[in-house]
Amino acid sequence: MNTLDTTSAFLQQLLELAKRAAIKAGNYLNHNKDHQKLIYSETDKDIKLEIDRNSEKIIYEELKGTKISFLGEEFGLKKKSEDGLLWVVDPLDGTSNYFRGIDQCCVSIALMRNELPLLGVVYNFNNNDIYYASRGNGAYLNDRKIKVSSISDKSSASLTTGFPASEKTKNTLDFLGDLSRWKKIRMFGSAALSCAYVASGKCDVYLEKGIYLWDIAAGICLVEEAGGNVKKELIQNDLYSIKMSNGIL
Repeated sequence: MNTLDTTSAFLQQLLELAKRAAIKAGNYLNHNKDHQKLIYSETDKDIKLEIDRNSEKIIYEELKGTKISFLGEEFGLKKKSEDGLLWVVDPLDGTSNYFRGIDQCCVSIALMRNELPLLGVVYNFNNNDIYYASRGNGAYLNDRKIKVSSISDKSSASLTTGFPASEKTKNTLDFLGDLSRWKKIRMFGSAALSCAYVASGKCDVYLEKGIYLWDIAAGICLVEEAGGNVKKELIQNDLYSIKMSNGIL
């Protein structure tokens, strides 16, 4: 199934596969959300659950037949191919929310070719909302086409964000000083859902520093295909700074 061809028909085939994988993993997570959650790692402010790993295994089993390289948050890179194609997977984005029973969490799957996201799927299994997009084919929520908002002034706009506790004090103060210019500020605790909310016009801008590629890869495709703008910068090691907007703000 692996090929250098990235035509619309080929992408649609892979998109449907990614959607099925996201839904299968999401159904597993939803079924187990009220069960005991085993922590396998807890460092600083990050928490890792055994169920994250199980979700990634489910997704990998669904996608491995494509023979495309696979990068997951839990187990890292499986095989590196020379064609530049790469599945980028967050099997449970918003783990801390999931652990505490907060419904702002999801499954995120993207297909990238080098630095270009070709498709993205974000599945909020809590309410059965599935956001998806493929390059050149638009962005959708539950089969309804979506687009970014047309709000042009911060005083009327909603910003979704988050910032690491390790951020320098001056940078944090500068950031906090800018927050008063926005009508609403939201911190959902899920980068992938924040991207989806910008793509669907529920929020207008998403800003964050210190996030990983699997947090935002699917969201980049969603926002761009919904008519928005994305600025991504590698700031250190594997951590990125991201700004996603409706293209006006």
